[in-house]
Amino acid sequence: MKFRLFSMGQSTTLLASARTAFNRQRIDSERTKLLRTLYGLLERLPQSNHLKDNTEQLCRTIIDATDNLRFIWVGMKEQDGARVAPLAVEGEYVEDCDDWTLPDACFEFTAPFSQAALESAATPDDTHSLFAPWRSRLDNCSANCALAIPLRSERSGARGLMVFYSADIDYFSQLGAAPFQAFAHLVELLWRQANMLQLLTQKTQIDGLTGLMNRRRIVFMLSKAMEQAEAEQTPLSILVCRVDGFDKLNDVYGWFDADAILAAFAKLVATRMAPEVSAGRWTGVEFLYVLPGSDTAAATALAKSLQQYLHSQTISVKSWSIRLTVSIGVATHSASSNGLDDLIHQANHQMLPPA
Repeated sequence: MKFRLFSMGQSTTLLASARTAFNRQRIDSERTKLLRTLYGLLERLPQSNHLKDNTEQLCRTIIDATDNLRFIWVGMKEQDGARVAPLAVEGEYVEDCDDWTLPDACFEFTAPFSQAALESAATPDDTHSLFAPWRSRLDNCSANCALAIPLRSERSGARGLMVFYSADIDYFSQLGAAPFQAFAHLVELLWRQANMLQLLTQKTQIDGLTGLMNRRRIVFMLSKAMEQAEAEQTPLSILVCRVDGFDKLNDVYGWFDADAILAAFAKLVATRMAPEVSAGRWTGVEFLYVLPGSDTAAATALAKSLQQYLHSQTISVKSWSIRLTVSIGVATHSASSNGLDDLIHQANHQMLPPA
């Protein structure tokens, strides 16, 4: 069995057993169902950024509204890869298939396209096959036609696809692509809404100059790390790094270039930190690093190593090469600690002298 592309409305010799007589009354009735479902979804469009849950709910609502759709597949592609896994799947095949990935080539289309099962038993070239999930079990698949609607995103390089499957080969050609494009637009709205909420969340948690966590976020991360350390009885230490003489940098280079120096310093330190370390801007010239699993000895060794590294490095801004000196405070959380403020206080009063 193989599949071939055909444009909406084009006549094709297809499996007669999959055809159902469509009269005007049935078409109008089906369009009314889909339109009513669309309006209902518009009235209660989710306002959260849980894209997967919201998309699954939307697809489930569409499936429940009609007996003519067997399955809906939604996927988003943001990176290169041979196949794309789904963001959401709904319908009668969810329990039966263990591989819903679609070929990357399916995402190259810019307009709606459809595929249908043909009678030929030749081995298909499924480079663009929307039936790829069923290529090893086509005999048990009652979906005979698929309609794919490309999804657009405001994010550069991001592409998506919403695929509707029907048992009736004439279903999509009779109804046209418009109702399904409308549903796809809702998924696009959810996608953009999730991206916007994520961006807004990042802006409330990230320091605009350095790209590190802001004070509110690093406080939250430190509090959670302290709770976890207490629950698991594991060590936890922090480093407070202070750039020395920053007021002089402001006077010599001006505030704009001094800020650039500070941002470059934050990036330089980041290269010396393990992936599990949380980093944040604590004050204007102080940075806080949360070190889960590190005791006092390990944290002190890291602090000294970091000072030596920074002493040997220069930061280039415009035509200047600047070597910074840094004071680093070390503190370790213990059962006798009086909380976050006490830990910060210890670090500020136990500064290692500049290297």
